[in-house]
Order: sequence, then structure tokens, then C-alpha cells
Amino acid sequence: MGAIRGLAEVVLNIRDMDAMLAFYQGVVGLREHGRMPEVDPTIVFLEVAPLGSALGAAHPQVLALIDPARHPPAAGRFDTPQRRRSTLNHVAFEIEESDYRPELARLAGLGIETVTAAFPHMRAKAIFFRDPEDNTLELICHDSGA
Repeated sequence: MGAIRGLAEVVLNIRDMDAMLAFYQGVVGLREHGRMPEVDPTIVFLEVAPLGSALGAAHPQVLALIDPARHPPAAGRFDTPQRRRSTLNHVAFEIEESDYRPELARLAGLGIETVTAAFPHMRAKAIFFRDPEDNTLELICHDSGA
């Protein structure tokens, strides 16, 4: 299966945070895992399942609800047709921290444009890139240096 160890998150662009949060908590039964403190309340993480990994301690499997006007994928660097036609913001896959640099190099070797990001509040770091149909993907791992 390569470096991917699991699905870390699915991120939905939403228009009405209150309605969506009420639905995913009240109807689907997900509990709030947290918010990004620097942008609260425009991103809310809802826990789907814990991860049995280093990343999982701070970042379980989540469904994230996000305001796309404030947070396009990878800080606006991947403003794609996907963002304008779909509620899907991006899909994140967990990798091991030891695979972070090799995966970054592998993607560069394939000629794939990447954007990196650090998430100190979750003790995580990530690599963002696009698939052939402009869907944004993320490889995320624990960041022992955070």
C-alpha cells in the first residue's frame, strides 16, 4: 500500500456552519474534536474514529467542516474547479513521519506540484497536491518537532 497508513480526514466546504454542525452532531452522531484556534469558528473537526498512531493522539479520523471563502485548500494555492463545483475541499491520508521527506521527494520526482503546511496545534505537518482531475489530496503525519 506504500506510505499511506489510513484516511485522516475528509473536508467539506460548507455555507452554514451552525446548520451543518447541528446535523453532523445531532443526526450523524459525531462529536466535536476541536477547532483551529487561530481561525475559530470557520473550521470545525468532528471525530469519526480514533487512530492508533502517533498522529492519532492529536488528529483522529475526522470530518472537517470548513468555510471555503476563508480557507481554500492549501491557503488558496489550489483554487481549482473542484472548489467551485463541489462541497469536497480535500481528502487527507495519514503517513508515517519517517515517510514525509521521501514522499515529498517522490512527488517532486514525478513532477507533481506540492505545497507543505505545518499545523502546530495538532502536532502535524502535511503535503498538499492535486490529482489529474484537480481534486486536492493531503498526506499528513505527526510532527515530532512541533
